[in-house]
Amino acid sequence: MGISLSIVGSTLLGAEKQSDLVLAMVNGVPITKSQFEPLVDQYLQKSKKDAINKEDKLHILRGLITRQLILQQKEANDMRKDERIVKQVKEFEDKLVVGAFLTKYVGKHLTVTNAEIKEYYQQNLNKFGSPPKVKARHILLRNRKEAEQVKEKLRKGEDFGELAKEYSIDLPMAREGGSMGIIEKGTALPEIEKVLFILNVGEMSDIVETRFGFHILTVDEIITTQYRPLNEVSQIVKNTITLQKEEKAYDDMYATLRKNAKIEIFDDRVQAAK
Repeated sequence: MGISLSIVGSTLLGAEKQSDLVLAMVNGVPITKSQFEPLVDQYLQKSKKDAINKEDKLHILRGLITRQLILQQKEANDMRKDERIVKQVKEFEDKLVVGAFLTKYVGKHLTVTNAEIKEYYQQNLNKFGSPPKVKARHILLRNRKEAEQVKEKLRKGEDFGELAKEYSIDLPMAREGGSMGIIEKGTALPEIEKVLFILNVGEMSDIVETRFGFHILTVDEIITTQYRPLNEVSQIVKNTITLQKEEKAYDDMYATLRKNAKIEIFDDRVQAAK
């Protein structure tokens, strides 16, 4: 079997005038640019190369030629009648048809306007805010008796920071006047967090017991929640709305299709299946 081969740049059959340029002919069957280019992209991705050279292109083209030669063999054509292949082709065809159907009847509902994005953002602003934060200090004592003694000193007006330096057993923080830095809600011990986020600035807590000992807490600053601007999260919002529309359109389509259909579900078999 002879091969008539015309490589990139040929003017065979005036192909250069066609949108899908013919790169080679194999026994009269064209190999086109639209078949070739996806393989180039795959090759670049797998090889991690930035560009493809002439030898690489010819290698990819030879692969397409080999594929076409195999498909032209009588034995290969006979294999098209194999039940397993017929089934796989049918399944693939069904998948393409279902995909096209969904694109037509579900995809058409997926346009998202700027007004919808803005409305969703305003109604769900809490989703785009940072967690509450406080700047806090604590004094950590070994037992409740010591904690009560320090608490009494605080009631009498003694300085929180100085008492932390003198009595707190959390030494790194004690040296800084008990500073815990900025605490983000969801990152502290539950017992401490429960108290920190209800204190007002300058207010002292009751004694809080944890596995580390007995704490006295105070808040120096309540940091206002910061919200990410709309222009920063617009794509996230658009994706969310698109998914919601897709689910609704899919459910509506399913409800319409099943109206005149006879559907039987064998629950016991479903549950027994993997």
